[in-house]
Amino acid sequence: MGTSIGALFGLVFAFARNSLPGNNDIKKAVVLAGVMWFTMYLIPFLKYPANPPTVGDAETVVLRAILYLSFIAISGLGAFGFYKLSTKFENKKKIIPLIGYGIFISAVFFIMPENPDEITAPMNLVNEFRIMSVLGVTSFWISVGVILGLFWNRLKPHQETRPSFN
Repeated sequence: MGTSIGALFGLVFAFARNSLPGNNDIKKAVVLAGVMWFTMYLIPFLKYPANPPTVGDAETVVLRAILYLSFIAISGLGAFGFYKLSTKFENKKKIIPLIGYGIFISAVFFIMPENPDEITAPMNLVNEFRIMSVLGVTSFWISVGVILGLFWNRLKPHQETRPSFN
């Protein structure tokens, strides 16, 4: 899944690079990584937090995966939609789509069903696993942002190159 997320991040960065805040590509990539971490990891994690292996009923694993991936898609597409809406507003009114996303994702949070499984494992084990999960995924997003920004600065794929016919 990390490869597909990295590919998605690269595509989004390539299309959004000129509209991202920051005065260099590293800052822009880190900002985008932060936004994607927030909308595609943290918000879904708050609804469906990670559990250690073997926690939960084996018969509901597909349902839990569908719920989690659906929430990621809804949050990510919702953030994209509200971003596109924000391009229609003046600078003073840019907060309106941000508030709209907050209301939208709050409604989705309450509409989506709860995790169908009861947690029977010791809560200290579950909480430690969740903390490690947050730290691991956060370090992934920071790394992806910094590495893509460094490569983009080095390779400069945004600059037009013309073939030489010498």
